[in-house]
Amino acid sequence: MVGVMVHHIHFLKPNTAVTPEQIENLMVETRIRLLKIPEIMNLRVGKRIDPAADNHQVFFAFDTENLAKLRIAEDDAVYIKFRHQVLEQFVERETTLNFEMEPGKDVTYS
Repeated sequence: MVGVMVHHIHFLKPNTAVTPEQIENLMVETRIRLLKIPEIMNLRVGKRIDPAADNHQVFFAFDTENLAKLRIAEDDAVYIKFRHQVLEQFVERETTLNFEMEPGKDVTYS
């Protein structure tokens, strides 16, 4: 049986002191670190085209098979270290959203 996919998105607003080079590094580190977690699929990382916008300037998004797999990914030591060493250092605010990919399905343990 194919699992019900969950799409997980983080919108990030870097600290005001973060340089464009640090934003680039944040994007690279996100890719390097999160791709090590087996539950994470289809990772995407990007930055706003208009860097002058005073809102979320960076995003990362990925899919997991279900909410249980998302929790496993978030509890992974690599993810915890990523949050501490990357996000907490450079991000002022983040918004996180989860979307089910197949309406009407139970995403908890599919």
